[in-house]
Amino acid sequence: MSLQSTRSIWKWNSTATIRRGSYLAAFFALFLLIPLGRTQTMGTRTALAVATDAGKATLTVTVKDPTGTAVSDGTVSFISNGQSLGSAFVRENGTATLALEKIPADAKQITAVYSGSDSHAASTSANVTLQANAAPGPPDFSIAANATSLSLTAGEYGTVILTVTPLNGFTQSVTMSISGLPIGTTAVFTPTIVTPTTTASVPSTLQIQTTASSKSSQNQALPFGNHSSRIAYAVLFPGVLALVGIGALRKRSSNGLRLFGVALLLLAGTSGLTACSQRYSYLHHPPAANPGTPAGNYTLTVTAYSNNGGEVTSHPLQLTMTVK
Repeated sequence: MSLQSTRSIWKWNSTATIRRGSYLAAFFALFLLIPLGRTQTMGTRTALAVATDAGKATLTVTVKDPTGTAVSDGTVSFISNGQSLGSAFVRENGTATLALEKIPADAKQITAVYSGSDSHAASTSANVTLQANAAPGPPDFSIAANATSLSLTAGEYGTVILTVTPLNGFTQSVTMSISGLPIGTTAVFTPTIVTPTTTASVPSTLQIQTTASSKSSQNQALPFGNHSSRIAYAVLFPGVLALVGIGALRKRSSNGLRLFGVALLLLAGTSGLTACSQRYSYLHHPPAANPGTPAGNYTLTVTAYSNNGGEVTSHPLQLTMTVK
């Protein structure tokens, strides 16, 4: 084989190797740049419908993806003039409904805001105009919030500003209460009772506190077990010390040994009394572990009510809380 032929073969092999290496490099680059299993967020479309009857309103929103398939997760808040009228979880059929006992006087337009989820993007519906009441009714009030959807990790707290607005010259005091709280959750209103004037709204701050789980690790591995350890340390251990101390006292040949026996008897008496004390019981048998606020989705209801001495007027406001 000639030298020229050898050079041609070597050149051809080098070119093929470089070409194969380029293909492999491009493949691995594509493999690294495109994450496997990446979740794609789909867009959503939100439509709001409002039905009114005798001063009451039913707000129904429908959430769908671009293909027309119903979205079945997330929450929807209903907004009017920057205030939330309430919120609701999206059901499996893609709808969320909120019933208002009283439409706020300044609620001329309502918008539904879908919060979004891990797989669906947030969206907002078009404004829906409410028809004004034909004639003013009796004195009344409405309640709204700056936010009606909370997402908390167990142990955190959330704050909601509630606003009570008087209608038709309402001037009576309004009391706040809440229901639907899960285990390990507390709620405080500041203040609990508000009194609006004929023209001015009044706020009340609601703070919801969840509880983180706690596990006690104090002396959980005592040699005799949790229940019997107290008896063992209160009777058995001091008893052994007392027997050894009595035996040392009977040895008359050594004063030092007799003193050691007296010390053992004193230690036995002190150990027995200490083991029976309440402090010992608390330190070695602490209270049961606190499971904390369970994770999940919760619908809370804030009720504002007023009593004029003969008739109770109340209006609910729904809050949605997700505990992680």
